[in-house]
Amino acid sequence: MTPEQPDKTRRLTGLCGLTGALLFFAGDMLFYGHFGSGATFADDMRTTVMQASNERLFAGGLVGPIAACLCIVGFWHVYLNIRPSSLVLGRALFAAFFMLMVAGSAVHTLWTAKGLALKYCGAQGSSCADLLAVTKSYWTLAYNLSAIPGYLGAALLFGLVVMGKTWYPRRTVIANPAALILLSALAARVPAPLGAILVGGSTNLSIAAFFFVSVLTTWTRSSEI
Repeated sequence: MTPEQPDKTRRLTGLCGLTGALLFFAGDMLFYGHFGSGATFADDMRTTVMQASNERLFAGGLVGPIAACLCIVGFWHVYLNIRPSSLVLGRALFAAFFMLMVAGSAVHTLWTAKGLALKYCGAQGSSCADLLAVTKSYWTLAYNLSAIPGYLGAALLFGLVVMGKTWYPRRTVIANPAALILLSALAARVPAPLGAILVGGSTNLSIAAFFFVSVLTTWTRSSEI
């Protein structure tokens, strides 16, 4: 293997992660994307979903597995940026993010069922209102459980970066995906027309921003793995 090959691998895997996160975001927009204020996102989202075609909701869900596969490749890029002395922790980090993407793919795909329940059972007095409530509850539970390995991986990555165990500059801790997701709550304060897009896509835009910073700060790095 020549020295140039690992550099190309790092770059390509990082770009795959960025593409996957943006594809997840595109799926979000197919579900409920609309222009509006971040503060009124929830109400306007219901209207958008109820007016959306079934095909739009199907497409939004089906991009999930493809996006997850690309993000898994992207987290291999993160593993390649762990220093050789910390590869055991690097493997644990990759395993955590791998589980996040497997679970995230399922949760994203399940949103289609939630959207369909909202579309057909969301009207006041609907005979299937109980189905909507149970579907939303199940989806929320799956979402919360899927976040656990993600936050574990993000915490591990934070520690490795701060301790200088990666090839990332220490300042990149501000682009840690968990930190960006927590800051995304501020999107609710963004006015129309972009507020609703930022609220609806905040999680996957945060992951995309992380991959962008990851690729940008390691683009010229010579690999030692």
